[in-house]
Amino acid sequence: MQPLQINPSLIPSYYLVLLLVGLLAAAMGLFLVYQAYQGYRRSDRRQMLFLAIGLALITVISPLVSLLVPSIGIPLKFELIVYTFYAPLVSNIIKIVGIAVIIYSLSLRSHS
Repeated sequence: MQPLQINPSLIPSYYLVLLLVGLLAAAMGLFLVYQAYQGYRRSDRRQMLFLAIGLALITVISPLVSLLVPSIGIPLKFELIVYTFYAPLVSNIIKIVGIAVIIYSLSLRSHS
Protein backbone atom coordinates (compact mmCIF):
# COMPACT_ATOMS: atom_id res chain seq x y z
CA MET A 1 0.00 0.00 0.00
CA GLN A 2 1.38 3.35 -1.00
CA PRO A 3 1.18 6.30 1.44
CA LEU A 4 -0.73 9.39 0.38
CA GLN A 5 1.56 12.00 -1.11
CA ILE A 6 0.61 15.56 -1.93
CA ASN A 7 2.87 17.90 -3.82
CA PRO A 8 2.61 21.31 -2.05
CA SER A 9 3.52 23.13 -5.26
CA LEU A 10 0.27 21.89 -6.81
CA ILE A 11 -1.88 23.54 -4.12
CA PRO A 12 -3.13 26.98 -5.25
CA SER A 13 -2.05 29.83 -2.97
CA TYR A 14 -5.63 30.92 -2.30
CA TYR A 15 -6.30 27.55 -0.67
CA LEU A 16 -3.36 28.16 1.65
CA VAL A 17 -4.80 31.56 2.56
CA LEU A 18 -8.13 29.89 3.31
CA LEU A 19 -6.39 27.28 5.44
CA LEU A 20 -4.45 29.91 7.41
CA VAL A 21 -7.55 32.04 8.01
CA GLY A 22 -9.50 28.96 9.12
CA LEU A 23 -6.73 27.91 11.49
CA LEU A 24 -6.50 31.45 12.89
CA ALA A 25 -10.27 31.49 13.52
CA ALA A 26 -10.06 28.09 15.25
CA ALA A 27 -7.12 29.27 17.37
CA MET A 28 -9.02 32.38 18.44
CA GLY A 29 -12.04 30.21 19.25
CA LEU A 30 -9.80 27.94 21.30
CA PHE A 31 -8.64 30.99 23.27
CA LEU A 32 -12.30 31.88 24.00
CA VAL A 33 -12.98 28.31 25.10
CA TYR A 34 -9.93 28.38 27.37
CA GLN A 35 -11.07 31.63 28.99
CA ALA A 36 -14.58 30.28 29.58
CA TYR A 37 -13.15 27.08 31.05
CA GLN A 38 -10.88 29.10 33.35
CA GLY A 39 -13.99 31.03 34.44
CA TYR A 40 -15.63 27.71 35.26
CA ARG A 41 -12.63 26.57 37.30
CA ARG A 42 -12.48 29.86 39.24
CA SER A 43 -16.18 30.10 40.01
CA ASP A 44 -17.22 26.43 39.86
CA ARG A 45 -20.37 27.52 38.00
CA ARG A 46 -21.90 25.02 35.59
CA GLN A 47 -23.03 27.88 33.35
CA MET A 48 -19.41 28.61 32.44
CA LEU A 49 -18.69 24.97 31.71
CA PHE A 50 -21.62 24.70 29.30
CA LEU A 51 -20.65 28.03 27.76
CA ALA A 52 -17.14 26.67 27.14
CA ILE A 53 -18.54 23.49 25.57
CA GLY A 54 -20.90 25.45 23.31
CA LEU A 55 -18.15 27.82 22.24
CA ALA A 56 -15.86 24.86 21.50
CA LEU A 57 -18.47 23.31 19.24
CA ILE A 58 -19.17 26.53 17.36
CA THR A 59 -15.73 28.12 17.12
CA VAL A 60 -13.33 25.16 17.08
CA ILE A 61 -14.96 21.86 16.14
CA SER A 62 -17.21 23.11 13.34
CA PRO A 63 -14.45 25.05 11.51
CA LEU A 64 -12.05 22.14 11.91
CA VAL A 65 -14.58 19.81 10.30
CA SER A 66 -14.89 22.28 7.43
CA LEU A 67 -11.10 22.35 7.03
CA LEU A 68 -10.44 18.66 7.49
CA VAL A 69 -12.99 17.28 5.05
CA PRO A 70 -11.33 18.87 1.98
CA SER A 71 -7.88 18.16 3.37
CA ILE A 72 -8.49 14.43 3.60
CA GLY A 73 -11.14 14.23 0.90
CA ILE A 74 -9.05 15.44 -2.00
CA PRO A 75 -6.32 12.81 -1.64
CA LEU A 76 -8.92 10.12 -0.90
CA LYS A 77 -11.04 11.26 -3.86
CA PHE A 78 -14.30 11.81 -2.01
CA GLU A 79 -17.36 12.25 -4.16
CA LEU A 80 -18.76 15.74 -4.72
CA ILE A 81 -21.76 15.10 -2.46
CA VAL A 82 -19.42 14.85 0.53
CA TYR A 83 -18.31 18.46 -0.01
CA THR A 84 -21.65 19.89 -1.05
CA PHE A 85 -24.00 18.08 1.33
CA TYR A 86 -22.49 15.91 4.07
CA ALA A 87 -19.68 18.21 5.26
CA PRO A 88 -21.92 21.31 5.48
CA LEU A 89 -24.66 19.21 7.11
CA VAL A 90 -22.33 17.90 9.81
CA SER A 91 -20.81 21.35 10.35
CA ASN A 92 -24.24 22.95 10.74
CA ILE A 93 -25.46 20.22 13.10
CA ILE A 94 -22.39 20.84 15.27
CA LYS A 95 -23.18 24.57 15.26
CA ILE A 96 -26.83 23.92 16.20
CA VAL A 97 -25.79 21.71 19.10
CA GLY A 98 -23.25 24.35 20.19
CA ILE A 99 -25.85 27.10 20.13
CA ALA A 100 -28.28 24.88 22.06
CA VAL A 101 -25.62 24.26 24.72
CA ILE A 102 -24.95 28.01 24.99
CA ILE A 103 -28.70 28.70 25.31
CA TYR A 104 -28.85 26.04 28.01
CA SER A 105 -25.91 27.65 29.83
CA LEU A 106 -27.68 31.00 29.79
CA SER A 107 -30.90 29.47 31.15
CA LEU A 108 -29.25 27.77 34.16
CA ARG A 109 -29.92 29.33 37.52
CA SER A 110 -26.96 30.35 39.63
CA HIS A 111 -26.48 28.34 42.81
CA SER A 112 -25.09 31.33 44.68
